[in-house]
Amino acid sequence: MAQDQKKPGWLKPLAFGALLAVLGHLLTIGLIPSVIMNIAMKRIAEASGGINRLAHGNMVTPQNQQIVRSSPDLAYSTCALDLSKGPVRVFIGKGADYTSAAFYAGNTDNVFTLNDRKIGPEGAQIMVVSARSPIAAKPGEVVVSLPSDKGLLLVRRLAPSAEAFKRVQGERAKDFCRTVTDGM
Repeated sequence: MAQDQKKPGWLKPLAFGALLAVLGHLLTIGLIPSVIMNIAMKRIAEASGGINRLAHGNMVTPQNQQIVRSSPDLAYSTCALDLSKGPVRVFIGKGADYTSAAFYAGNTDNVFTLNDRKIGPEGAQIMVVSARSPIAAKPGEVVVSLPSDKGLLLVRRLAPSAEAFKRVQGERAKDFCRTVTDGM
């Protein structure tokens, strides 16, 4: 006769603890980026007067920084993107110095980046679409496909001094982020 071998009494609590740890880890990894992005999008939308509108930040100081570890040498513009009602058209003008535009999905993943080396003299025409409803690009237009309906655009321009910041203000005055149904 074979004897029933009992499992040690400590094995069940250990397995349960390991299961809880794995579930906690997965929830943290899955939820925290979305929560962070939702908070950032809400703040950016409030600053710009709504969704799909570009907001130009002030010159960065330690007292007014809105972006974690923002650089005082950069001028920031942001747009909270919502593609649930259709695509969004973005224009980023060519700057005199360094310029970049980074697009982030709703989970904080960077999905596309464009810098001054790729922005032509006429600027960059960009159509932002949801991956679920792709559209074709117009000639000279870049299509950015987000894996989610919500996302974020962060534009950075080099502005290391008050004089440079003033110049950048003029450059970015032509930049925009608009829902396509806004008459574009």
